[in-house]
Amino acid sequence: MYMEKQFRIREPVSLIARIDRAYRAADGAIVLVELKSRWKNRAYASDVIQLSAQKMALEGQTGQQVAAHAFVTVQKPKKAGEQRAHLVELMASSEVVALYRRRQDVVAGLVVPRYADSLRACKDCAFRAACDRPKGWPRSNSTKQGTHPVQSLVGGHPGHKGIG
Repeated sequence: MYMEKQFRIREPVSLIARIDRAYRAADGAIVLVELKSRWKNRAYASDVIQLSAQKMALEGQTGQQVAAHAFVTVQKPKKAGEQRAHLVELMASSEVVALYRRRQDVVAGLVVPRYADSLRACKDCAFRAACDRPKGWPRSNSTKQGTHPVQSLVGGHPGHKGIG
């Protein structure tokens, strides 16, 4: 139905989202598919956030119903044909808006950012060397299981900390 198409909205927040793929399901809803090329064969919280923003933008611009779930299809770099689709549940629009506003407040210095829930989230951070996070905090290297992506978001500087 859609391939590499951009959608935008101005209300309730300004969003521009580029959709990799969107297909119409048998029930008439549009199902989003995000294509990723990476070594780890999994969906991340950032994928859910990205797809949730895409859902808001597509629904807001077109008025069409988008499914509450989507797929993240992962292919390892330079490995043609080896793909795996991961089913993800999308965030509610109110959660996307809250996340958007929280990020704005962090960037503006109105609220203090927090560290990521996991040291693992810091592993590939471009700002790792400049981060003021105490060494070894927290003691566990694993992320919280069953935590909603908004609560475990690890992006968003300044301070090299998460924004949740």
